[in-house]
Amino acid sequence: MKAIRSYDNYINANMQLSLLKDAGLNCYIQDEYTITIDPLLSPALGGMKLMVNEEDIEEANRILETTERTFLENVACENCGQKSVQKIVNVKTFDTVWQQLWSVLKNGQPVEQTTVYRCYSCGAMQEEL
Repeated sequence: MKAIRSYDNYINANMQLSLLKDAGLNCYIQDEYTITIDPLLSPALGGMKLMVNEEDIEEANRILETTERTFLENVACENCGQKSVQKIVNVKTFDTVWQQLWSVLKNGQPVEQTTVYRCYSCGAMQEEL
C-alpha cells in the first residue's frame, strides 16, 4: 500500500475513499482516527493518508482527477456566475534548513502548499468553493 493523497479533513478523505471503493479498489485511510481526535497532530503525521495498492495507483489517480475536473466544470463563479473555475496550486519552497524544518513541523512537509480557485471569465479568486 502507498499513500496517494493527504488530508486534514476526514469528510474529504472519506468522500474520495468511497469513490475508490465504489470502483472496486482496495484502499483505506491511515491515521484518520488519530487526527480526527487530535487535529493538532495532523502536521506531525503528514495528515490522513489515502492508502492504495501499488498496482492500483494509476487507476486511483485517474478516478480522483476525473472527479475533480468534473466538479470544477460544474461550479459557478461567485462573482460572475460563469462555470469557468480553475484550481491553482501554489508551492512555496524554503531556502534555509531552519525554514524547511519549521515548515515540516507546521505543515508536515518541507514546502508550503496553498490552493486557490480562479475564474477564467472575470479573474476573481476564491480560497474555498
